[in-house]
Amino acid sequence: MPDVKMVNVTIDGHVVTVPDGTLVVEAAKLVGIEIPVFCYHHKLDPVGACRMCLVEISPGPPVAQAGCIRPVADGMVVKTQSAMAVQARADILEFELVNHPLDCPVCDKGGECPLQDFTFRHGYPTSRIDGPRLHFQKPIPLSPNIALDRERCVLCYRCTRYYDEVAWEQELTVAERGVHSVIASQFDQPLTSNFSGNIIDLCPVGALTSRLWRFESRPWDLHHTPSVCSKCAVGCNVTLWQRRGQLVRVTSRENDDIDEGWICDRGRFDYTDVNDPARLRVPAVHGSKTTWAVALNTVADGIKGKGSKLGISLPQDLTNEEAFLFRRLLDGPLRGAKVKMHGRTALPAPSGEQLMIKDIDDARVIIIVASDTENDVPIVNLRVKKAVSKRGAKLIVIHPDAVDLDRHRETVHIRNQPGEAAAEVRKLADHELLHEPGGPVAILYGDGRGSEDAAGLVAACTELAAKVGAKLMPLYRGTNERGSLELGVAGWDSLDGVEALLSWGPPPTAGVPASVKFHAVWDHLPRPEHQNASVVLPATSFAERQGSYTNLEGRVQFLRPAVDAEAPLKESWDVLCELAAALGLPLDYVGIFPIQREAAKAFPALAALAQPPSPEPEPVPVLMGPARP
Repeated sequence: MPDVKMVNVTIDGHVVTVPDGTLVVEAAKLVGIEIPVFCYHHKLDPVGACRMCLVEISPGPPVAQAGCIRPVADGMVVKTQSAMAVQARADILEFELVNHPLDCPVCDKGGECPLQDFTFRHGYPTSRIDGPRLHFQKPIPLSPNIALDRERCVLCYRCTRYYDEVAWEQELTVAERGVHSVIASQFDQPLTSNFSGNIIDLCPVGALTSRLWRFESRPWDLHHTPSVCSKCAVGCNVTLWQRRGQLVRVTSRENDDIDEGWICDRGRFDYTDVNDPARLRVPAVHGSKTTWAVALNTVADGIKGKGSKLGISLPQDLTNEEAFLFRRLLDGPLRGAKVKMHGRTALPAPSGEQLMIKDIDDARVIIIVASDTENDVPIVNLRVKKAVSKRGAKLIVIHPDAVDLDRHRETVHIRNQPGEAAAEVRKLADHELLHEPGGPVAILYGDGRGSEDAAGLVAACTELAAKVGAKLMPLYRGTNERGSLELGVAGWDSLDGVEALLSWGPPPTAGVPASVKFHAVWDHLPRPEHQNASVVLPATSFAERQGSYTNLEGRVQFLRPAVDAEAPLKESWDVLCELAAALGLPLDYVGIFPIQREAAKAFPALAALAQPPSPEPEPVPVLMGPARP
């Protein structure tokens, strides 16, 4: 890798050494100097549209210049507080506020709005605007989840650029021209992209807001908790926002190794069940409410000694700690039970060195086999798009159907017959793209959602990787499928013929077998399948659980409860310990940390559990920036 040329630049008297080509706004951050921006975002290409970042640069013409599109040069001197720069930014803010509505008290962006902060820190102390303001339909529903308030828009184009550059979608555009320009959906059709919600986080003002959170609360009235998304195996980092025992918002939390600050719409909007008034909260036996002790003893009596006549359906978001305790049960009183994990792939546990998500960035060729990544592993899908559009990677897709990666005109899409993906993989060994000089090759493989022979496909991918020097990444779908595989509980058994069934989480995909005589469910929501259950145990939701997930690349990450599991709800580790005791297996744990330490000793893949990170302190919310001197 060639050496990076470093240059020295002076910013407001501070000398900083940065790589050649670094933008002025990024160099200023290194010395703690704020250059305000609206259109600039570090994950999007710079465009210099809003001019909010004007600074004085020398040597150069005696005019204010946009710091978001100007790269530094050796010996450059930047002044952000000169009379020219200060007045230029104040003038731009005045233009931005000409038609901006004065509705901060009711705007969902209030309290975390850069326009508010910049107005106080960089704007004129008094307003000279006395004319009428433009008004639009308010709000415009872009989708069931997103609302647009056009009069708040500052035309930074972050949303449309994100759709073009990151998501490869064409759902959002700029209608009209000049002073009449407005953000609009293509042909006024609702947004359907699985990645649409990211424009809410990107919007620097209150123009794009969540319809689920609209008028619900304000940031200073919320408690937020860093956690991990439970909707797929990627392991995106998220922030869970809680108010008065209700989960009211989910936002992205940037982790460049995994998600780069993006999350899919499932992770962002699929949380309302946490607050469902119909939530199960009290154990019941034959439809009558009872105590935990009675319920768990009834479950134990119904499932003990069944051997292979016992079926267990596990949720895909089983934590590592829950899986460890369940493994203890399967090695003991529940030995021989048939286990099937809801939503998992047919892929086996990984072996050998695996590709990491961040390694996709540097791949010269990316091969995706038997997976519609947009639905299976959404944020990996965005990572692939970045490698193709930003780094020039070549893309080969083996899939029988059209996929969204076909939008790139140079995508090589090999449409195989279902079940024939392995044969197509073997044919790639002589493909010219794989033998060109350059960077590494990445092979990402799924299971075709059950349409492929998983063992044969893995063997073919492994053979190809050995021939071309590629790294492999299994595209698991279940949230903690990889962790459960490493613990040996991610079952793939058929539940046909079982006489007793324990359904944890959603009911089995194929439904409850007719042979079942005793049915116990452990769920957080009532479902039609529970009507004939002998025992119903209330479960915690993803927002009330603590523990860890192992994502598809093998990274162990910790989730923290944003909402307290109020009695009579019990945490799952506690329920499993009590169930084990009722089955004759004493598990003497007094909390989750001893479970994590023991699991870390027993399973090398869970070594990270030995030292869980300390909780991050919750900062005091700042409503607005300090007043301009």
